[in-house]
Amino acid sequence: MQGVNSVTKQKTKAPAIVTDGIGTDILKGSAFAVGAMAVGILGVWAISCLVSGVIEAGGPLHMFSSWLSAVSGM
Repeated sequence: MQGVNSVTKQKTKAPAIVTDGIGTDILKGSAFAVGAMAVGILGVWAISCLVSGVIEAGGPLHMFSSWLSAVSGM
């Protein structure tokens, strides 16, 4: 008669995926560093193009007037 009123306990294990996250953190940091470096290189290139344009035009006012005449077509 012991089995009629007794409560049985069972442990069930839920399926879980265990990841350490170390590899993904390194990849995210590397991707951020490469992106930041690319933006920096692009910025340096743009500034050097502006400086060379100002030098070639003979000054910032000449460059602006040349740009304005090129855009307006006059």
